[in-house]
Amino acid sequence: MLSSYNLPNRPNNVNEYGTGPEQVPSGAAWYISRFERYDTLGLRGNWLSTTALHDFLAGLVGKPNAGTSAYSATAGGYWPTGEFQVYKYYHLNQTGTRLGTTGSADGGFDVYATNTGSTVKILCGSKAKTGTWDITVTNLKSLGLPSSGSITITTYEFPWTSEFGEVDTPVNLGQVTHTYAGDSVTWWVKFSSSSTAYAFEFSH
Repeated sequence: MLSSYNLPNRPNNVNEYGTGPEQVPSGAAWYISRFERYDTLGLRGNWLSTTALHDFLAGLVGKPNAGTSAYSATAGGYWPTGEFQVYKYYHLNQTGTRLGTTGSADGGFDVYATNTGSTVKILCGSKAKTGTWDITVTNLKSLGLPSSGSITITTYEFPWTSEFGEVDTPVNLGQVTHTYAGDSVTWWVKFSSSSTAYAFEFSH
């Protein structure tokens, strides 16, 4: 549409992304994936009110008495939530080269992937939905891997306990070795909870 009207392609900036139910680890990972793919800036929505509007880092941290009648805007003692941990992982761990990705055909699942040194890191989330989706990594030879063999993948879970619930670190769910052929590897990820996000890492 831009080219048909001879209009410039300027940066996109989405104001207040993420509805309340989407502001969970899975939703955050989904939005990060989309914004990265389309080179879009985004300002996360803040759905709190009164003094809480200016507290809680727009809903990414909690503290004692949050969400109760004993809440105090001036009290301290903050802790991170599960969604905070997604943004922390994205910021600190997904440095390096951004890899090309494609979201699921139904639009309910997406991934953001980087090649950082000798490690591929894939952050994934549903749009706050339950379901099972496949992840396929192609062109493994470009990473220096053989066209067939095996890859050991480490899985990290970003849980969600509640709006102000404390989550101090992602959960390391361990490693699984996948055999592959045809220069690509596929595995599935199941979202039993619509709130949880996952990250996968493998070395090359």
